[in-house]
Amino acid sequence: MKTSKNSTPTFACLFVGIVLSLNTTKTTAQTIPTDSVINYIGKTVKVCDKVYGTHVSKGEKKVTSLNLGADFPSQKLTVVIFESDLSKFSYKPEIFLKDKNVGIIAKNSW
Repeated sequence: MKTSKNSTPTFACLFVGIVLSLNTTKTTAQTIPTDSVINYIGKTVKVCDKVYGTHVSKGEKKVTSLNLGADFPSQKLTVVIFESDLSKFSYKPEIFLKDKNVGIIAKNSW
């Protein structure tokens, strides 16, 4: 977690596109601890942790959030799946992945 000058915590996010994986994509991405994502901005990394909570935004373009490490507002990492990428899943990530351990490979675009 990164803390700004006014001591408000900000959380790292992985924006997940086609490289989201549940051990189905082979890659050479470095596996890193969930709470060290902030140190790998701009790099493709693998993070493995439990999905403690999920959320789907309301509105025209839905965004699915997966909270890793703890549930909101204490999550270590939020993985974001944009609506345009949901067709790449054969299931609803916010339902199927909740309370599961996952390995996610993505470019850290925080």
